Amino acid sequence: MAYKEALWDGSDPSYAPGAVRGRNYWYWKPSGKFRQMGYAKTSVRLTGEHGDGQDLLRARECRELTREMLAFFGVSIDKHEPGTWGWLIHRYKTDRHSPIHGVKQNTREGYIWALDRWDAAIGHVLVSKTDYVMICDLRDAMKAKGRNDGYVSRMFDRLRTVAKYGKLVKYAPARDVSEILSDMRFQSAPRRAVTPTRAQIRAIVDEADARGLFGFATGLLIQWVFCLRAVDVRGQWLECDADASGIVRKRERDRKNRHLPDSHERWQDGLTWDMLDPGLTYFDKVISKTSKSMPDPIRFALTDAPEIRARLSILALRGRSGPVITSERTGLPYTRYGWSQVFRRIRDDLGLPKDLTVMDTRAGALTEAKNLGVDPFILRDAGQHLHVSTTDRYARGRSESIAKVVKLRSGS
Repeated sequence: MAYKEALWDGSDPSYAPGAVRGRNYWYWKPSGKFRQMGYAKTSVRLTGEHGDGQDLLRARECRELTREMLAFFGVSIDKHEPGTWGWLIHRYKTDRHSPIHGVKQNTREGYIWALDRWDAAIGHVLVSKTDYVMICDLRDAMKAKGRNDGYVSRMFDRLRTVAKYGKLVKYAPARDVSEILSDMRFQSAPRRAVTPTRAQIRAIVDEADARGLFGFATGLLIQWVFCLRAVDVRGQWLECDADASGIVRKRERDRKNRHLPDSHERWQDGLTWDMLDPGLTYFDKVISKTSKSMPDPIRFALTDAPEIRARLSILALRGRSGPVITSERTGLPYTRYGWSQVFRRIRDDLGLPKDLTVMDTRAGALTEAKNLGVDPFILRDAGQHLHVSTTDRYARGRSESIAKVVKLRSGS
């Protein structure tokens, strides 16, 4: 940046950025760069006239007007050059009106992860210099590094989001990039075809029991029977203030981030005892992913799930307050990584396919129901979705569906 520290600390009271003299009067004008970026104030007449001895007053007015202009563009003066992707990404992340504040915290963390990578890659590049050819080159560079289609598609989704935000705040170059990205199509990752079977889930549950991981086994079984995401059973840990209410812990940092200040995480979104009725005949749960579009709790009947009821009766002996599913080792709810790690270890020890993940549990449950001939609209409700098309992305087993049609048409 071309501005002196005096712009901020007043160390040079005669410093007058943007001052331009007319014949008898002084004016403040933004640089051509900021005028091209659409700043509304193109010329402001300053106090008094030339030679009246009020130069320091006019200098102070220039500094105030310059700071006001920089604040309008959301500039972090020491890091982000206005008009660059780094500047627009920073503004998108910090503007209190930004759409990023309207998504759940875990989603927001994923956005920031991707945007930090974009900042490192093209943060110095002017948005106005970004055209179709450059975007294609960025895409091809990712593929040359071995990035798969899913990664490339997700990264450009995030860049599209930032460009659209720039369009909302009326930054013309961002509008142009937004239109280019909206007309481009990036290959999505192929749908996963892997689905765990009832026998595989049963084997993992039994092995977890044998290892003393009763809470994990029960939680996995709840996922399978009720087609739930893991987060709605085990919950998740999200960053919070140190004085937040609920179950809070100090966040463990990896080696790369040990230099960062301490932070804290609060547990939320999981199954808690107050969601179950006294007789353990049902539980009411707001689905975390669709809590805004479907805010009412869904009732899950336990009367046709005798094994889960029996397991909950055993867990209730530990006390019916707080999270239902906790780790036997720590006494706290599982982390996302810890939950997946237990699944992987048991899967590998049992010799099950390595491409089978705990994330596939829900898809396996929906696929089993689909193959049993469950009505698509009932299947939609079982998957806690708004639309059948969404459920269809989870329900796999297309080969089985084709075989069923052939069998029906052949009359066998």
